[in-house]
This record gives sequence, C-alpha cells and structure tokens, in this order.
Amino acid sequence: MTRLTFFLILLFPIFLITGNFLINFFYICISILSILNFKQKNDFFRSNIFYLLIFFLIYLFINLLLSVNFSNSYPRVIKFLLIILFVKEIFNFNYKGEICFEKIIKFWTILYIIITIDILFELIFGFNTLGYKSYLEGRVASFFGDELVVGTFYHFLSLLVLSYFIKNKYSNFLVILLIITIISISFMIGERANFLKLFFSILLLSSLILKIDFIKKTGLVFLTLLIISSIFYTNDGLKKRYYNQISIIYSIDGFKKYFKESQYGAHQNTAYEIFKDNILFGVGLKNFREESKKSIYENSDYKKTNERQATHPHQIHLELLSELGLIGYILFLILITHSIIVSAKNYSVKKNPYQLSTLIYILSCLIPLIPSGSLFSTFFGGIFWFSFGLMISFNKKIKT
Repeated sequence: MTRLTFFLILLFPIFLITGNFLINFFYICISILSILNFKQKNDFFRSNIFYLLIFFLIYLFINLLLSVNFSNSYPRVIKFLLIILFVKEIFNFNYKGEICFEKIIKFWTILYIIITIDILFELIFGFNTLGYKSYLEGRVASFFGDELVVGTFYHFLSLLVLSYFIKNKYSNFLVILLIITIISISFMIGERANFLKLFFSILLLSSLILKIDFIKKTGLVFLTLLIISSIFYTNDGLKKRYYNQISIIYSIDGFKKYFKESQYGAHQNTAYEIFKDNILFGVGLKNFREESKKSIYENSDYKKTNERQATHPHQIHLELLSELGLIGYILFLILITHSIIVSAKNYSVKKNPYQLSTLIYILSCLIPLIPSGSLFSTFFGGIFWFSFGLMISFNKKIKT
C-alpha cells in the first residue's frame, strides 16, 4: 500500500498538468488507500488537527441542508471528506520516514526544470514545446493549454524545489541564481496575483533559511528588482499586464478605484453583499455562481457589475464568507490557524525546509484582497489541501 501511495504522490504534479480528470483520480485512489490502511496505528487520529477537520466536515454537512441549491453543494462536501482521507494518508506516509519524500522531491525537481525550459521556450517563440500558446497577450500557457494556471503550479513547486537545493547544501551562489530565476520567470508568466504571492513566499523562505548575512540578502532583493525592472521595460506584453491594465492602482486612492472598475472588484463586492444577506450560514458551497447573477446584487458603483457572475469570487476569504457564512469562516480559521501554529513550532525544532515551504505557501494563499482560486476547486483547491497535508505531515513529537 505504501508503494502505491508513493507513486500517487510522485505523480501528483503530472496529474495537475493533465487536468481535472486525473486530479480527481488522485483524490479517489489515495482516499481508497487511506480507507484500506485505516486500521494501521496512526497518530493522525489522535491529533487536534484531525478533530478540527472533522468538525469542519460536520459543519459542511449541516450547511448542506441549509444550502440554496443542494445539488450544487453536495459534491464539494463529499470532496472534503476525500480531502480528509488523503490528508490522513499523506500524514501517515510522510510520518513513517522522509527518505521516500526526498526521492519524490528529486523527481519533482526534474519535472520542474522541464516546465521551466518549456516556459522559456514559449516566452521566446510564442508557443510551447507542444505547440500550445496563450490566448492572452502577456500570459504563458505552457503544458496547461487553454487553462492559464501555470503560475499557480509554478508557485507551489518553486518553494519545494528551492527547499530541496537549500536542504541538500548546494552552494549559495547556485541557490541565489535559482531564486532570481524563479522570481523572474514567475514575473514573465504574467499572472499578477501569483507573482505577488510567489515573490512574498520566496523572500520569506530565503530570509529564514538562506545562510547569508543581512547585507547580502538586501543586495539580493535589489538585484532581483533590478532584473525584473529590466524585463518589464523591454517587454510590451508585460507592460500591458503589469501597468496598462492596472495603471489606475498607481493613482491616489488607486486600489479603491481599481476595485470599482475591475471584474475582480465586481466579484468581490457581490460576494460581500451575499454574505451580508446570509451572515451565519452563507448560501452553500458552489452557490456563488447561482446567487451572483441575481439582479439584487447589481451595483452601479462597480463598472463591471454586469460581469459579476463567476464560478467563485476569486478570493478565499470572501468565498468562505459568502458560501459558508460567519460560522464556517470561523471554523476554517480555527483549523488553519491551529495547523499553522503547530507546524511553525515543529519547524522551529526540526528545521525542515520542506515543512517551511508548505507553511509559507498556505500563508501566501490566505493573503487578503489578492485574487485567488477556489478553496474547493479541483486544481487550486487540490494544491492547497495537498500542501496542507504535507505541512502537517512533518509534525513529530509535538502535540498537533
């Protein structure tokens, strides 16, 4: 069973690339393995995190009964049950020994290098090595084709790969070169929100575990910004993405004006209004798409209010508030905050860079205001909860 779990985790990034069908296949297979291994001695069942996950699941079932559209919500409630099962299996797999995970990271690093080369190929030629190209100027498709999500994928994998190089004591020169390369490529991918999250993540990770003095770290930041600025001024597509399309941000009260004129602002205002109308319980999972189209949420103060309908509000906090209400939001915050605190305590003792990288990834996903994917979606949600499982799986001999 452990060998099957090993191969499923090993192939997880490939499942992400190939699409929702194989991501769901991963969910189901690893959940089945988790059930088959249920009788094995497992510290996961004695942890506070397990009980918090169960409390949150119970609330999701209660919320399902109050949902405005039961048929929309129940698949995601079932999916969260699968999430608990695969988190348990990842915890159990990694708890037994990190040697297998080190092998997994080596494979992921090779895959990461291949994807990096493919991104650079597309940046140079306008299409990737398989002929895919982005339908938006200033964006990169890579192996994901019409799904412009390579920035999310790159953010997730970059932190673990960088941790691998640092953990295995590669030279500071190589690590610094890798940091500059990662940030520069993320910038050129053209996904603004993911670039900001990755930039924050890499700076925090490197400041905590990169063994160079403060002056050199400061110099690294300035060098990276200089390189990004050079790339920006020589690329019209990136100028359009990072300046022309959001130039209003750089004016007085720019962020407020941007939200009033952008589609993201329309989404988030609608989510907030839905929350105000359904404060305690929200409208149920996956029902933002149904509620957001209602005329009562039309707001002429927002330029793109007629484009407010979406599959989700593109912000985790507003997604939870609008769909699960204040009760669900508080339960989620308790679960995540406790898990982060316990993992941070464990890292302070064990100094495992892989745990730190997943912890930082989770934190970056929770930054307010910056647009994000859906917490319960197949792609973004899959990466988030997989990272959560990895983060807590390194907790040893500390009450979780």
